[in-house]
Amino acid sequence: MRTYIGRELREKSFGRYSIPQEEALADATRPDLRFHGADFDGPVPVELKLADNWTGPKLIERLENQLCGDYLRDNRSSRGIYLLVYRGEKARWKMPASRVDFAGLTSALQDHWRRIAPKFSNVDDITVIGIDLTKRSS
Repeated sequence: MRTYIGRELREKSFGRYSIPQEEALADATRPDLRFHGADFDGPVPVELKLADNWTGPKLIERLENQLCGDYLRDNRSSRGIYLLVYRGEKARWKMPASRVDFAGLTSALQDHWRRIAPKFSNVDDITVIGIDLTKRSS
């Protein structure tokens, strides 16, 4: 999935950005993808998760510790993308307040980011993006 998404993004870049896969950072962590703008020095890490393989609490933990805590420690990076891909193998995720479908999961994770944002003063914003592959067959 990472290879496919990376290739699609590169094909649509028109030279505005590059997007290497699993680029090693100084602390040896490796974001799945990382946007590098052609005209600015502010890399944007992308953490990709196949939502069907993860629990709600683990997705929350990875948002906080992996994306915000690890990948956004680079002082040039202040924005990140949390990319969830849904293959239709799981119907619901248990979140702290309720059980949610995939659309609810992406919303709940975006809301969670807004609640914890003050803990990460070095991060301007996180965008949670959900890609629902089950909609392709409709």
